[in-house]
Amino acid sequence: MVEFRVMDSGDEGFFMQLMDMVGWGMTPDDYRRMLTFSPEGLFIASVDGVDLGMVSTTSYSSIAWVGNLVVLPEFRGTGLGAALMEKAMGYLTEIGAKSIRLDGVPLAIPLYRRLGFKDEYWSLRYTGVARPNEVTMTRPMEADDLSAVEVLDKSVFKGSRHEAIRYVYRINPELAFTSWDGDELIGYIMAKRGKSNVKIGPWICKSGHSGMAEELLYSVMNMVQGEDLWVGLPEGNIDGVRVLESNGFNSLPSSLRMCYGDCGVVENVETVYGLGGPDKG
Repeated sequence: MVEFRVMDSGDEGFFMQLMDMVGWGMTPDDYRRMLTFSPEGLFIASVDGVDLGMVSTTSYSSIAWVGNLVVLPEFRGTGLGAALMEKAMGYLTEIGAKSIRLDGVPLAIPLYRRLGFKDEYWSLRYTGVARPNEVTMTRPMEADDLSAVEVLDKSVFKGSRHEAIRYVYRINPELAFTSWDGDELIGYIMAKRGKSNVKIGPWICKSGHSGMAEELLYSVMNMVQGEDLWVGLPEGNIDGVRVLESNGFNSLPSSLRMCYGDCGVVENVETVYGLGGPDKG
């Protein structure tokens, strides 16, 4: 019989085992972040006391995310993944989520559709190398900017990610930049160091300002010259795709953004140049 428990600090080793197995590049810092913001929403499935898989959730009030669904290879196809998903969905519904979203890798899409998730759009992935570029329209993000950043972010994402934004800023403030038109915040970018690359996102810029969006990317690249970069973005952001490809980024296999429940409230995809992360939106 499958049993579930809420993950805690003692489960970091199992988390890292699973993340290393699938090659998603997550770090112990990611695990500590998950414990901080979703202490009751991380689940391990076990049978006879043996841990076999996990799933994570992130709640932004009425909007929530499911991520990091991983089952040990020898137990795939046994219904364990579906059981973990049902556990996560039940938890999020219980705490008030109206819409639940995820980025589904192709192999898992049939499972998510069976559980009632609807297709929204392809969530693209790109990788590149940081090269130096001239910057004239950005400045380093300051703590006093965070309130304005959070307002802009909520207008795009539709849920409040203020805790996550402040956390990313706290751990890598040198990789956070803003772009302004007078007193109006036009865009911002944040990044953090992953296991083998620098992960860009969230990266938001208002419509009609792709030049500023590009300089925000340059600002991060100038700080990590020569390092590998990773970024994900919605297929609907044509300007974002152009910015990445014109700067030598190469595409990776995509995921499918999917939604369960009330899917009428959607982010402004044309302004999302970089996802916060596939596991948390």
